[in-house]
Amino acid sequence: MDAWLRTHAAFEVPLGQAVHAAGGPIALADDTDAVRGMLHLMRQNLAAMETPPVARAFAALRALPQGLLVAMLRRFLKSPTAVHSGLNDPSPAMAAEFEQLTEQLRQSRGRRRSRRRDL
Repeated sequence: MDAWLRTHAAFEVPLGQAVHAAGGPIALADDTDAVRGMLHLMRQNLAAMETPPVARAFAALRALPQGLLVAMLRRFLKSPTAVHSGLNDPSPAMAAEFEQLTEQLRQSRGRRRSRRRDL
């Protein structure tokens, strides 16, 4: 369960923050550079995990070409699924939750780097 939660956070936090910063999923989809930046953060988070992603399909975010993933993410962001989901919640509480999760991910990445240097 812990690996699933970490994998979910590694994906969801950059997605939620990027959507919030852009002003919604459709606005983010229209900003290709922002989608690339979001994908970069997702990949960083997944690479910092100590265990393989759960569900394993998230490993595709690390393996597939950036151009393909950006196109897929932009299409998803314009879909009714994204538009009518919690991603479209601009509340301050949601933004604060993403910020707290971001800090936890940063701390996790820092611990992993420290362990690698010690080896």
